[in-house]
Amino acid sequence: MSRPRHPLAQLRALTGDTQLSYAELVADTHEALGFGKLHRRREKVSRWETQGIPPDLNTQLSIAHIHQVPEEEVQRLGWPHWLRLGTAAASRAARSRTHEETVEAVRDKERPIVRLAHYRLAVTGPALASFLRETIATVTGPGPSPAEGKLPLTPEAVGVVEDRSRQLYALVPAVNPVTLYRVARAEYALTSALLADSGYDAGTGTRLLLVTARIAHLCGLISKCLGEEVRAERYYLAAARAAARAGCAPTVSACLADLAWSHIDAGEPQEALTIIDAARIVTPQPPPALAAVLHSHAARGHARRGEIIAAARALDRAAAALDAAPADASHGPSPVCDPVDERWLAVAAGRAWLDAGQPKRALEHFTPLLGDPPRPAAGPSRPTLLAARDLLAVVDAQLALNDTESAVRTARRAMALFDRVPACLVAQYRRRFAPFTEAQEVRDLMAFLAGIPAI
Repeated sequence: MSRPRHPLAQLRALTGDTQLSYAELVADTHEALGFGKLHRRREKVSRWETQGIPPDLNTQLSIAHIHQVPEEEVQRLGWPHWLRLGTAAASRAARSRTHEETVEAVRDKERPIVRLAHYRLAVTGPALASFLRETIATVTGPGPSPAEGKLPLTPEAVGVVEDRSRQLYALVPAVNPVTLYRVARAEYALTSALLADSGYDAGTGTRLLLVTARIAHLCGLISKCLGEEVRAERYYLAAARAAARAGCAPTVSACLADLAWSHIDAGEPQEALTIIDAARIVTPQPPPALAAVLHSHAARGHARRGEIIAAARALDRAAAALDAAPADASHGPSPVCDPVDERWLAVAAGRAWLDAGQPKRALEHFTPLLGDPPRPAAGPSRPTLLAARDLLAVVDAQLALNDTESAVRTARRAMALFDRVPACLVAQYRRRFAPFTEAQEVRDLMAFLAGIPAI
C-alpha cells in the first residue's frame, strides 16, 4: 500500500510548486514577516514532507501565513495537522510580480522588506474572535502575578526603562522613521526580555507591561506608516496583549483602534467594526480623543461597507466627542498617536469619504494637508512620517479623479519631507502611480523616485 501524501505536498500541488520553488516562497515570507533570512533549499521541504522533521515555529508561522491558517490553529493542532486547514498559495505568476517589486524597492539588506498593498492578515476569522474574547477577559482580570525565582527587577530599574521610552517618543518627530524603528525594536526586545527573565512584584510587573505595550504600539505605528502591514499588525496584537495584562483599558482600546485600521485597509471592514466594538467594551467611557478615534475608524468601516449614512453619523459622533473635550484634555489616546484635533478630524473624514468612493468630497476634507508650507503640518508636534502617510491618501483621491498633475505635486511634496526617504514609503508611492505611466509627468515622477536618496 502506498503512503498517503503529506499535507504539505498536497498544498504544493495546488499551485504546481516544486520543492525548490516552495522553499523560495517560504524563505521570502519568513523574511517579510520579520523572522529573518532562511536558506532556500529544496532539501528542507523534502525533510518536512518525507522524514517527519517539522520546521521550527517561525517557519511554521510563515507557512501558515502563505496558506491563510490562523496562528491559533498552528499552536492548537500542531504539525502537520494544521496544514489540512490551508488554502492554495498565491499563483506563481503573481508571486513573481511581488518579488520583482520587492527587489526594486529594497536596495540593500539593511532596508525594510517592501510588501504589496494586498496582504493577508495574521489574525482573522475565529482566531480574531478568540483574541478579542481573551483580551476583554484579561483586562478585567486580577492583573499580573508576581514573578519569583528569577533575577529581581527593582521599581527603580523599571523607572529607567520608562524614562528611555519617553525619550524614544520624543524622538518621533526628529529621527528618520527607519532608524527610529530599529531603536524602538531593540527597546521592545529589551522590555520583553525583562518580562520573561526577571522577578518582580505585581506593581513593578504592571509598569513593565505597560511600557512594553507602548513601545510595541510605537513599533506598530511606524511599521504601518511604512507600509509594513503584517509587521504592524503583529505589534498591535502584542501591544494589546501587554496592555490588557497591565489592566490599562484605554491603552488596550487605542491598540485595538489601530488594529481595526489594519483590518479596514486589508479589506475586512466588518472585522474592523467588531474590533471597535471590543474596544468600546474594554473602555465604555473613553477619553474624548480616544472616542473620536474609535468613531472615525467606525466611519471608515461603514464607508467600506457602503453604509454611507452610518459613516456620516459616526463622523458626527467623532466631532461631538472632540467638542465635548475640556480645554486641558489629552491630545491623543496614547503618547505615540497623531494629535487628535480639528485638523486630524478633517483628514479622518477625508479618508472615510475616500473609502466610500467619493474622492472629490474627500479632497475637500484634505484641504489642511495642501497648504502653502512645503512641510504640511509636520512641525515639532507632528512627525513627517504621519504627514507623508496622509499625503498618500491625498494622492489616492487625486488619482481616483485622474488628476495626475496634482497627484504628482503631492507625491513630490511628501518626498520633500525627508532627507532620506524610507524605501518602503517610496515603494507605496510607486505602486500608486504604476497604472498611470502613460502620462509624462508620472514617468518623470517615477524616474525621480528611482533616484532619490533612500534608506
